[in-house]
Amino acid sequence: MKKSFLVPLLLLLTQCVFGYTGNRRPQFELEKNEISVSYGLLPILNITDGIDNNIMDDCESTVHSSMKSSTGAINIEYSYALSPRVRLGLMASYMGYRHDVEYEDDYVGELKSTYWGFLPQVQLYWFSYDHVAMYSKFAIGAAINLRDMNSINNDLYASFEESRAQFEMQISPISIEAGSRLRGFAELGFGNYLFAAGLKFYW
Repeated sequence: MKKSFLVPLLLLLTQCVFGYTGNRRPQFELEKNEISVSYGLLPILNITDGIDNNIMDDCESTVHSSMKSSTGAINIEYSYALSPRVRLGLMASYMGYRHDVEYEDDYVGELKSTYWGFLPQVQLYWFSYDHVAMYSKFAIGAAINLRDMNSINNDLYASFEESRAQFEMQISPISIEAGSRLRGFAELGFGNYLFAAGLKFYW
């Protein structure tokens, strides 16, 4: 009697455990197109930009610079969904810097640096529910660096204008977004920024 009762009970429990789908929810499909704007703090260029003998081969050891202002990273991005978990897109980024340049102990002038970056990117979603999603982002590309050195004493260090292309990247392993079609998001990583926050829209 007891055995005949236990068998259906065990079958029922097995069905409840292995048939439960609450924590295996299907991937929610976001709209195909997405555009976002964001502001990033602490770009790696906060450390490497400017005139420094350890970074710039054409500078003398007695010339150095100190940053006096930075715009941070201003980003506009577009992505398209290849699948519910993979999106491809493009990031356009702007960063600007101003440095005071000195030759030994004498003030020379101001160096302005402007970066316009264009980075193809991929977003890999860990999960995506109706109102929240988590993903990682990887972007690698190039930036056009426009530099303008305005010297007040060309005998110490000459004024110059130049443009150059350089490698640029953003790797954000931890990123989260919340909302409906209009979502707020935050990303933690390194490259163009250490931390960024912004808004994105899906359609």
